[in-house]
Amino acid sequence: MIAFLWLIAIILSLVATVYLVAALVASVRALQSPMMALTGLALAGFVAAALLVRNPIFIIVMALAAGGLAMAVVRGLTRNGAHAGEVIKLSAAHLTLLSGTLLFLIPFAWLISTSLKTDEEMAVFPPVWIPTQQVTSDTVKNEEGKPAGLSWLTKDGQKTKVLELANLPSGKVRVRTAEVGGGAAATVEASRDELTKIRRAAPRWENYTEALDYLPPETNYGLVFLGNTLFLTLMSVLGTLLSSSLVAYSFARLNWPGKNLLFVVLLATMMIPGAVTMMPQFLIYRGLGWIDTLRPLWVSAFFGSAFNIFLLRQFFMTIPTELEDAAKIDGCGPFGIYWRVMLPLVKPALAAIAIMGVLAKWNDFMGPLIYLSSPEKMPLAYALQLYQQQHGGEPGLLMAASTLVVLPIIVLFFFTQRYFIEGVSLTGMGGR
Repeated sequence: MIAFLWLIAIILSLVATVYLVAALVASVRALQSPMMALTGLALAGFVAAALLVRNPIFIIVMALAAGGLAMAVVRGLTRNGAHAGEVIKLSAAHLTLLSGTLLFLIPFAWLISTSLKTDEEMAVFPPVWIPTQQVTSDTVKNEEGKPAGLSWLTKDGQKTKVLELANLPSGKVRVRTAEVGGGAAATVEASRDELTKIRRAAPRWENYTEALDYLPPETNYGLVFLGNTLFLTLMSVLGTLLSSSLVAYSFARLNWPGKNLLFVVLLATMMIPGAVTMMPQFLIYRGLGWIDTLRPLWVSAFFGSAFNIFLLRQFFMTIPTELEDAAKIDGCGPFGIYWRVMLPLVKPALAAIAIMGVLAKWNDFMGPLIYLSSPEKMPLAYALQLYQQQHGGEPGLLMAASTLVVLPIIVLFFFTQRYFIEGVSLTGMGGR
């Protein structure tokens, strides 16, 4: 019975939240400042109460009251039943998307949080989301020459603020009590269970510098790995864009014998697993003497990709033939039409392919694992795997290194997501 009540409470809470969000949206559209503040406070109060109260019956009653009040507000502000339904549907859609966004952001938030934690907070359950550090004294130092940490010593039911001076071989801690009423401070030994560290919210930024310091000196703090990755990414993206766009333009706009048959064969190659072609490619590159070089990781990009060719072909086919005819009248040949007319019109598709190429090459681990053996030629993905093998027992440093590797990709996608969405939507002329 209790489980059923909780299920009803959760469902009604979600519905009430949707109505409260709809009331807030309606008040914003109607430019009703008092109603904005009232619905905003109601929404915050309802969410807080639903999270804090542990009684399902109370939550059900509160959800019904809040949902009914919010629905009345929506109808009063819109003065139209159909318009009210539209506002509610829009609010539900946005609330669902926001919930999904928060759900997918949890791993990234955990990555950032862990990269800023101290070692003692790594294995705490439930996990600590806001990194903290022990408060230290500004004047007193411990036996290691570092600022002494402050803790609460609980003994015989009394709490005393103490300074941690040294960790003893017996497992106890030598502490010194603070001066009270001008008296002399006393030094005692206490077990770790009797001490509670006084902590404050403070990220440990040293994890990032230490993660770079642990890298071999010949890598120049990881700049060698970054240079190799940037070179591979640039060459692969350049090769993919040039080769795929040329072949796609030929399939879409030129007439030559066997074009349709070869296009079907090209699409059929997408069904061949990568593991099937892995060994033949390795034998070819070994015969060319390219093993332990960067060439096998970017030269193949200049031979096109079936998916990218198909994507660009669909874009090229949506471009009106009148533009091509006008270019021919002006004296452009096939290559001139491709370079001056067609490519500028498919910028969204090119941007989408470029972004996907950057993501694929930046995270490529299998290729370097097969073809590279020299440490100075490794990209970031392979170097991060080696870093995990050597420092897997230090989660803070490992998460700091992972954050440094993934941060450029996040920044890139943040500034180019509009082009990516336009490209994969296959709108063709939408990027003109």
